[in-house]
Amino acid sequence: MTEIETAAAAAKISVIGVTDYMTLDGYEKLCAEKKTNGRLSTVDLLIPNIEFRMMPQTADGKALNLHLLIDPSEDDHIDKIKRALRNLKFDYDGQPYGCCREDLIEFGRAQDPLLADDDAAYTFGIRQFKPDRTAIKKWLDGERWLRSNSLIGIANGKDGISGLPLDGFGAVRDEILKWSHFVFSGNPRDREHYLGLKAGTPKDEIIRQYRSLKPCVHGSDAHEVEPLFKPDNERFCWVKSDPTFHGLRQILWEPEDRVHIGTLPPQPSDHSQQIRRISLSNSSGWFATDSIELNAGLVAVIGEKGAGKTAVADLSSFASGYPMDRKSQSSFITKGALHLSGTKIELEWGGGDRTEGVLTDSPLSSTRPRVRYLSQDFVERLCSSDHEGTELQKAIEDVVFAKLDEIQKEGYSSFGELRKAREAASNIQKEALRGELATLHKEVDRLQEAIDQRGSKIRAKAEVEKQVEELKKQLPDATQSVDQKILEELEKQQILLRELEEQIANRSRRRRTIEGAIESYGAIKKSTTQEVAKVGKQLLDAAVAESTVQKIGPTWAPDVDDLLQKEVEKLDAEIVALKGADGAPLNPLSVFGVQIEIARLKELVAKDEVSRKRLLDLQKQIAERSANAERLAKEILNLDEKVTRALEKQKAKQVDLYLDVFKALSADEAGLKELYSPMQDAIDQLGEEMQFSVSVGYQIDAKSWLDRSARFFDGRRVGAEAKREEIERIVETKLVPAWKSGDLENIKTAFEEFLAAVDIRSFPEKFGTSKSSRVELSDWIYSVDHIELSYKIHYAGTELEYLSPGTRGIALLVLYLLMDEDDTRPLLIDQPEGNLDNSSVYKQLVPYIRKAKKRRQIILITHNPNLVVATDAEQVIIATAERPTTQPYPCLNYDSGGLEHSVAGTDMGVREAVCLLLEGGEDAFRARENRYSLVQL
Repeated sequence: MTEIETAAAAAKISVIGVTDYMTLDGYEKLCAEKKTNGRLSTVDLLIPNIEFRMMPQTADGKALNLHLLIDPSEDDHIDKIKRALRNLKFDYDGQPYGCCREDLIEFGRAQDPLLADDDAAYTFGIRQFKPDRTAIKKWLDGERWLRSNSLIGIANGKDGISGLPLDGFGAVRDEILKWSHFVFSGNPRDREHYLGLKAGTPKDEIIRQYRSLKPCVHGSDAHEVEPLFKPDNERFCWVKSDPTFHGLRQILWEPEDRVHIGTLPPQPSDHSQQIRRISLSNSSGWFATDSIELNAGLVAVIGEKGAGKTAVADLSSFASGYPMDRKSQSSFITKGALHLSGTKIELEWGGGDRTEGVLTDSPLSSTRPRVRYLSQDFVERLCSSDHEGTELQKAIEDVVFAKLDEIQKEGYSSFGELRKAREAASNIQKEALRGELATLHKEVDRLQEAIDQRGSKIRAKAEVEKQVEELKKQLPDATQSVDQKILEELEKQQILLRELEEQIANRSRRRRTIEGAIESYGAIKKSTTQEVAKVGKQLLDAAVAESTVQKIGPTWAPDVDDLLQKEVEKLDAEIVALKGADGAPLNPLSVFGVQIEIARLKELVAKDEVSRKRLLDLQKQIAERSANAERLAKEILNLDEKVTRALEKQKAKQVDLYLDVFKALSADEAGLKELYSPMQDAIDQLGEEMQFSVSVGYQIDAKSWLDRSARFFDGRRVGAEAKREEIERIVETKLVPAWKSGDLENIKTAFEEFLAAVDIRSFPEKFGTSKSSRVELSDWIYSVDHIELSYKIHYAGTELEYLSPGTRGIALLVLYLLMDEDDTRPLLIDQPEGNLDNSSVYKQLVPYIRKAKKRRQIILITHNPNLVVATDAEQVIIATAERPTTQPYPCLNYDSGGLEHSVAGTDMGVREAVCLLLEGGEDAFRARENRYSLVQL
């Protein structure tokens, strides 16, 4: 006995299953020692484990091992067990023998009459007592008390169901497993199989085949003291529950999470981040409880309204450095501020350190709160008040940013700063493209205006040519008295004059162009120098070597300005020479010289003044009109050959620049996807159960863009309304989808169809207001400020902004439960179910809480039974309040225990409290207990 006691204490064994073949002999001895003599004081519970040898035989010729673990909580349980065992019969030679000492002795002697010693006969009878499986099943079905207070376990080794022959015993094996509660096995592969975790055998199939998932349990199976409590391969059996039989029963309902086989029990990776105890002092009667111990997993706080549930979260956050919202209407501290002053809260953490705060003005001072607190106000604000989902998206951005490593953060302190920095270069490029487009719109309009004059120029040319013909018809009469040689010379000089004037005009145009280029060149040098200086500063700030920075600027040739000025001076000299002047040497090939010669010839052209005057007047008109016709012909030719080509080229350039904006947006898209890749990776790692997804694309505000077009339409014009509807239809059906696709070919095709529908050239004249201009219309058409790159976060396939308040609340909780996986601080959540129905809680929230509680401590204040029961809360704190007459505020008390804590009669355990305080509590327990089973376990 002493050796057993010492071994149990050394191994820190809490519960011992005492195994006896067919009897309670060993259990009775240990039970008496513990109860009567106070032995095994370190052991919380002894459980009778009766092992039966059952037919059929295994392939090795051995009987199957079946175990019956029985609840020892009733004082007379030994008598009830013995009474039941007596009813288990084995027929031999026409005589039934019960499974009790007297019958087993007789059974042994019936087989070997030479066994005179009772103990020897008893032992021999036990070894031979091997009823058939159907007899045991029938016996168990007939023993109501035993059936209700026991768990059936079947071995899985060679002496268990795995030892049955493969051929012909599959149905027998399945049948035995169907009425067994658990499997004795320490093999990890067996555990995966019976829990439906192995590929090819999902949970539904295991439940169909065996009626329920089967937890695996392991023991030392020691027959000597030395290996006692030392299982093979250190596969200790850890059960997460109260050390009671009802606690053990929890493994049936939580077969994966409540039992673990391994060297050590499963633990969160960082126990220093768990609140172990809340201590309260100097509370002036506020708290009847001065210390609340907390479990490292899920702690659910329940109670009636006003019982102080929120106080647990508020006080914990206050002593953890979480900033308090003094305007909160739901905060316990805010409501009780007048009477809470001086109350001290001390938190003891898993690592042994302590933090404290003294109400109401001395919270823990910390650069980073040691808890994450989702208060009622916080959840309500993000679920109901945040209509656009921006605050929820900001919360998600914070989580995304926290997932980035220091290299990815690039020294920035927030997601917004990092994104802004990454898009800076692209924004500069887009701004430059917008400026280039604005200039191009004016150039296109200038060219279009020129081409619009083509028709009038053709008509004017035809009219002038007709006038010339009419004037020429009058020449014969006017030239009868004219010297023909002088007339011919006069015509030559007039032609020469027109040529000289054209040469001067050409040089004047060239001069003006060069002067404009000189001004533009100077402006470019100035702006480029300024921009290069900005880039240089950025590079220097990025620690780029100054010698490298100095090389980035362009080199301006120092003599360019002088060379261009000399070109201007050269043209000036040529113009002066072509013009000629009074007082200068007479140049017969200058305008001045030709004009003198023309004047001389005019004096000689006719003998009488009247004829001369008439002839000269006709010649002048013919010359002027001919020159005008030639000028118009050249202008028309220029429009046809140069201006039209230039216009088409500039229009194509407009579209190209427009598409360049989308190229820049596409580059931003790639950068944004890279920025969100850690979040997407985290979602992917969580598997299909994670209902969050991220998409990056274009956010189109087509309505505001179309609204801005209203100022271009004159509704009084015929067809204006129809044109507006046509444009809106093309935008909605063609442009918007193309924009959203981001595909340049799609955008180009849709945009060109849109341009054709608008027809910028004729729009102002046909449909526009008197103030409409093609430049302003182009500015609107080519604008892209209604298109911006954005990322969309979806939950269950719906964008955040379109989620109902309830679903948004679930998304918020899932965010912190799963995506915030790198944060192992305690997560405090105060009554998140305000907008949630039970169905949403059970299907969408419970799985995430169950997963997150393995990684971080969760303290959950709730009224929802599914958030307590279906999540299998490790600890339930029951808050109650008394109303003493000696103080104007309540006295709060906190009791706690596990879900398995149940008390019969008038007393109330945790299970009874959950059912009483939480509407639907009984249903939640029933749903939990039938989740992995086709039958009531």
